[in-house]
Amino acid sequence: MDARRSPLQATIVEPEQAVPIKPFGLDMKVLLTTEATGGAISVIMGWHKPGEGPPDHVHFNQEEMFFIVEGIYELTVGDQTSTVGSGTIVFIPRNVVHRFKNVGDTTARMLDWSLPGGQDHYFKAISELGASGGFTGEKVMEISKKFDTNFPVAH
Repeated sequence: MDARRSPLQATIVEPEQAVPIKPFGLDMKVLLTTEATGGAISVIMGWHKPGEGPPDHVHFNQEEMFFIVEGIYELTVGDQTSTVGSGTIVFIPRNVVHRFKNVGDTTARMLDWSLPGGQDHYFKAISELGASGGFTGEKVMEISKKFDTNFPVAH
């Protein structure tokens, strides 16, 4: 075997091949799975209706990056809050509390990278929980803890 050859396979995912999921009732598609990248990253596209977005949360074992494709979001990362639009990129180190919300009047869209991968597994588990009818706060916290994500309680 050539030492310069990667054990990974090149991957091209067209929009219709992306796997749709609906965690927390949000429309998402998995564009690139953790497995496709050997664990390095996962990439998700999320669509958010006006007013949608998660509360404060933090990832303990992953960095995260957002790229705003369209729409207007209010983003809070640590103690910095900004209202941003398409073309904006955001880097969120692990252990930094963050949130976002679509503050526009149309559906907004963002790409979400997690490094290393794993967000696709988390969102798929939450999506399956919702589809099974067993969605409770306790179950969500159990899944979140398994994937090293925490939702701090507001003071």
